[in-house]
Amino acid sequence: MTSDDELLRSLLTGRPESEPQTDRILDAALRSFETYGPRRTTMDDVARESGLGRATIYRRFPTKGDLVTGVLLREARRFFAELDEAVAALPTLEERLVEGFAETLRISREQRLMTRLMVVEPELFLPHATLKAGPLLAAARGYLAGRLRTAQRAGAAPPHVDPEVVAEILIRLTQSLMLTPDGHIPLDDEGARDFARRYLLPIIRDSAG
Repeated sequence: MTSDDELLRSLLTGRPESEPQTDRILDAALRSFETYGPRRTTMDDVARESGLGRATIYRRFPTKGDLVTGVLLREARRFFAELDEAVAALPTLEERLVEGFAETLRISREQRLMTRLMVVEPELFLPHATLKAGPLLAAARGYLAGRLRTAQRAGAAPPHVDPEVVAEILIRLTQSLMLTPDGHIPLDDEGARDFARRYLLPIIRDSAG
């Protein structure tokens, strides 16, 4: 893994302290990206949208690439935090897996930036969601595998299950459904829960080491 990949994983799974002015810049950039797409958004646009000077923007984000990365990483952290909150009160691993699957699809449907990028800049978005998605896949796999290991230590998941393999199967399936939602599998909340109970829970119940 390259140092850039390691940085991405660290940022995705970390919980850095919020800084008001940086958040103001990222909020402005997110609004602009959702409206125009990152390619058509300039640093001047972000400065105007945030009400801050160009120098302030550049001190925190020296290039537009840094700003795009900052927005995407914060959205990824928000996704993981929202997912954690949605399943935190559920008592069993199976319930958390079912609800987590449905919640992941729901959050993805409502993620305006991803939806916008797929429409206005697919040539920018799709490589990073497919051929270049390795670092993001690794970060998501690490997130889910870590929770499966915690469940195993607590006796709530079968000890013979390989957390990394199970996590990758679930993530790759979810990635496919997010990128190509049209199909036979129902993606509404109740349909996703029913699908998870029927077809995903056996992965954990029946996997043999």
